[in-house]
Amino acid sequence: MNTGTATQGARANLRKIIITVDGNGKPQLAKGDESITISPLNNQEVVWESAEQFVINFKGASPFYEGQFSNKYAQSGLIRRDVISSKSVFYEYTIIINGQTLDPRFIVDP
Repeated sequence: MNTGTATQGARANLRKIIITVDGNGKPQLAKGDESITISPLNNQEVVWESAEQFVINFKGASPFYEGQFSNKYAQSGLIRRDVISSKSVFYEYTIIINGQTLDPRFIVDP
């Protein structure tokens, strides 16, 4: 019996966001990751990864059930059921590494 195969390999519904730092220690994301679209219909989740310790704070409402994440709790979980999908609504958050910040955002797409 083969156990654990459901978690092996890449998950199509897991959106990985890699956080690096520039020469001044400021967080940065790959081009295209500063404003991403995720889909609740595809049960997409986000996971943030970095070699540095980081904190994620959503400004105002979070599209997820939690509003804060870190290198210890880096996976978002599913989008809240009460979030309305819209290409004109943005969810802004702050990435904090060593006191330096970056402010990317999400769009929740139908």
